[in-house]
Amino acid sequence: MRQVTLAEVPEVLAPAFAEGDPDHASKPQERRNVDCVSEMFCAIREGRFGDLAAFMTPDVTLEISAPDSIPYEPFARGPEQVAAAVARNFAQATEQRPEPLALVAQGDTVMAMARETGRWADGRPYHIIFSQQYTFRDGRLSLFRAVAAEAEGTGGRARGPYADPSHQPG
Repeated sequence: MRQVTLAEVPEVLAPAFAEGDPDHASKPQERRNVDCVSEMFCAIREGRFGDLAAFMTPDVTLEISAPDSIPYEPFARGPEQVAAAVARNFAQATEQRPEPLALVAQGDTVMAMARETGRWADGRPYHIIFSQQYTFRDGRLSLFRAVAAEAEGTGGRARGPYADPSHQPG
């Protein structure tokens, strides 16, 4: 895959889903989930963060584990709170240039891995690598989980829901 602009992300997801899987056409559930992720990115690129709630279950959860140098809000629950956290997190970055590395869909889960360069809102350049898990229930997002790190190993200590070893998911 190649580096793209944030605006191009929805257009690269479907080809990424098909890449390397000759049976992709026989996986309608997985295709619907990838299409849903693509639609959410369309809303994000257009600044329609309030529309994201319609894609989510009432108990949707956002969990992001990242070092302090990555200024993302690490946890939110419920459609309105998750949509607001996504808006705040995207406001932290400018000049975003993601490079999708892999996308796999199996059953109710879509997994993506990417690198990204850009600038934080305070002007600092960044280069991160991240994985994202999108879990669906009844065609709607029920869990967004991400792990992000400085690609060059310059990040600080880990934080987020899994930084505390006593955290028990579920």
